[in-house]
Amino acid sequence: MTSAQTTADKTATAKTATDLHWNRRAAEERDDATVNIGDTVQRTLENDFILPRLPAGGRVLEIGCGNGYLTRLIRERVAHVDAFDYAENMVARAIERCGETNNRFFQDNLLAPERVGGPYDAVVCVRVLINLPDVAAQRAAIETIAGWLRPGGRLILVGGFADGFEALNALREKAGTAPMAPAAINVYDRLDAMMPAIEAAFAVEERFHSGMFDFLTRVVYPSLVGADRANGPADFHKRIAPIARAFNPEAMRPLARLHGFLLTKRSG
Repeated sequence: MTSAQTTADKTATAKTATDLHWNRRAAEERDDATVNIGDTVQRTLENDFILPRLPAGGRVLEIGCGNGYLTRLIRERVAHVDAFDYAENMVARAIERCGETNNRFFQDNLLAPERVGGPYDAVVCVRVLINLPDVAAQRAAIETIAGWLRPGGRLILVGGFADGFEALNALREKAGTAPMAPAAINVYDRLDAMMPAIEAAFAVEERFHSGMFDFLTRVVYPSLVGADRANGPADFHKRIAPIARAFNPEAMRPLARLHGFLLTKRSG
């Protein structure tokens, strides 16, 4: 065995099953639009929240950039983007497909960063914390991210939480629909358990949730076609997107799998 192979084996051993999943996906999924997430409608709803809140002319860090799909949109709106991912195959694909203009792609580890600079005007972190090995790591990551921001800098955070899955499954049970099982590669904290870590470092400026979208796609849709036929994105998702975008009341928040935050770093 060569020294290069030994190094590669050690790197692979250090990674979790989740890390290896994303590295394989970067090599195997041909569609650039679905490498990071199969549900492109959900991603569009996320981006509706993220993109208008970027600092025009600012310096931004994107954590968990995947194949650079969101990076491409961010760099159109800011002065510069540093974007990293722990999956080296994702980084290689991002460089190949997106290139580097007013952005830089690099491989790094949120839990043990070596190449992140700063300070940044804003950090974007979308569905990354759920890929960390446990909830303690997720909460510690919030403090790490705060350290990369200038005073008053902003974190745009979007993540999945256990509360919404539980509420949706309770409603599915009442409707006679089999429960959902969260993805095995992800770890979901409860929102109320995560909030103290968030609020210790940040003031909450704005919030986003996916309640109406989740109600329609995770409760109504499987009730119409059967749970066994509603296990992934479908044309239904595209058709109801205008509804989810136009009407997403606070009353739907408990059913949300996803929550987003515009956060401002606290001083001191």
